[in-house]
Amino acid sequence: MSRIEGEFLTLALEIGLAETIAETLRGIDRSIAELPSKDGAVRYRRRLEEQRVALRNPSLRTSAALVVSMCAKDTSLTPRIRRAFANLAERHPELAWFYAQLPEEALRRAG
Repeated sequence: MSRIEGEFLTLALEIGLAETIAETLRGIDRSIAELPSKDGAVRYRRRLEEQRVALRNPSLRTSAALVVSMCAKDTSLTPRIRRAFANLAERHPELAWFYAQLPEEALRRAG
């Protein structure tokens, strides 16, 4: 892992990536538990199980997608990760699309 990837992942963890992964895993587990045992649910169950496996060892792509989701929910996180995310997108052009999805930071009004 390069310094750029390490910096991004360290900051992502600081802003809540581990908690987001854990929350997402709980949601997947709930969805699997609630699935009917009909044949039509087999494909959906398989997809959920694949997502669960991917979250247990997330790729940079998965981490980038989750960070964008986290920042969309709380735009105050964006300034903390933007520079590291930009560096990551520069090193990994396939992640530039995710970087472009970061929301604008909330404007702070001087009081």
